[in-house]
Amino acid sequence: MIKKTILEQRKERALFIILFLISIILSNIGILGIENSNMMPDYFIALITAYIINKGSDLNIYKLVIIGLIVDLFVGQLLGQYGLVFICIYLLYFIIKKILVIKSTQQLFSLGFFLITSSFLVLWATSLSHGLFISFNLIFIQSILTFIAYLFFNIFIKKFTSN
Repeated sequence: MIKKTILEQRKERALFIILFLISIILSNIGILGIENSNMMPDYFIALITAYIINKGSDLNIYKLVIIGLIVDLFVGQLLGQYGLVFICIYLLYFIIKKILVIKSTQQLFSLGFFLITSSFLVLWATSLSHGLFISFNLIFIQSILTFIAYLFFNIFIKKFTSN
């Protein structure tokens, strides 16, 4: 296993913070041509999924809970909901990585789509358990838009970091 230099670690941390700030800005800006403000991609789920798949060792459960609580404060959702979603993404990735050998780009994209879909199912289930109704069609469209955002974040992370 190759140790990262302190400079590489700082560069990856700075990239994550910049992409997180971009996610905050994009989550408050609507997409042209879409009248429903609820039909937006979840940039935070896309960012965390892309970062876990590309840099899985840099995040742990403690960091994901803290990031989830910060996202909950910005988004205005149930406190702890995104922390739970991020932990589920991390645990599913960890389990799948132990069971399967994923090497090709298509397998990584399929894994990303599976993690995003699973995270929206967890988000949907936690919302229903607290009496917040979210249409399943809306969740489906949001997951597709989030996968597109995941692809963009994936490009940025691969371009600006070294594996």
